[in-house]
Amino acid sequence: MTNWRVMTVDDSAAILTIIAAYLEDSEFDVVAAERDGRSAVERFAEIKPDIVLLDLIMPGQSGVETLSRILAIDPDAFVVIVSSLGTEEAVHECLTTGARSFLQKPFTRDDFIEFMRDLTKVA
Repeated sequence: MTNWRVMTVDDSAAILTIIAAYLEDSEFDVVAAERDGRSAVERFAEIKPDIVLLDLIMPGQSGVETLSRILAIDPDAFVVIVSSLGTEEAVHECLTTGARSFLQKPFTRDDFIEFMRDLTKVA
């Protein structure tokens, strides 16, 4: 099977680096890493990744707004919110808007890989 193509979106370069390192040598390839919502939407339209890992709190364009714009391009996009802001309200808003899942930061490599593998069972 071909590897899953993943786009990561987070204003933190450290988080983007951590996720890329966690996904090394797995069935997931990071094909794009964006630092803001606007560039993420543009990049999504260009490459149409299999999975988008999207931060919730970003300057300029929020994760929820970015999610909405990605879904306007492709209503079937598989977007997962990855955030340290895991309040019930935030999770509910993301899932209601169309996110497929929500992952609370921080996480270990093993937990992250398990989470990603579980995602592919429903993707």
